[in-house]
Amino acid sequence: MSCFKLPDSLCKELNSMMSNFWWEQKEKERKMAWISWEKLCTPKKEGGMSFRDLKTFNLALLAKQGWRIQQNPSSMFHRVFKAKYFGGSSFEDAQLGNRPSYVWRSIMAAKEIVEKGSRWVIGNGKQVHIWKDRWIPTSVSFKVVSPRGSSNNVEWVSNLINTETRS
Repeated sequence: MSCFKLPDSLCKELNSMMSNFWWEQKEKERKMAWISWEKLCTPKKEGGMSFRDLKTFNLALLAKQGWRIQQNPSSMFHRVFKAKYFGGSSFEDAQLGNRPSYVWRSIMAAKEIVEKGSRWVIGNGKQVHIWKDRWIPTSVSFKVVSPRGSSNNVEWVSNLINTETRS
């Protein structure tokens, strides 16, 4: 489940089996569901039972693998996938490519989740692109939302930092 994307139909069927168990439904017998499955899957803090939706959980585990590829460039996992699928770029810029393996296709299905959940810690700002990267701490999108000036040649966050005062 953490390496392969389960088919949506299988996740739906397994969720159905779990709900049938919870509501004690037999083969053709229908009992009343007192609460929706979605409500049961919400966190306890929000009034649910914290059951796991298998499709969401599967994507979360695959996103974790994508995060590991990003964060551990010296690992064998990263080196193999980099050589095979994104040799000239980074994981953030990687594409699905031609004839990808099922593992790579699965990880790429969760790439958007990794992108939405990550943002830069600035440091010296030399690797952080002002207009493209997610780095603003107080925004909804964590990106710069103001329009880009035509005469502005500033591209990196390091250009905005005063090196003497570190501000």
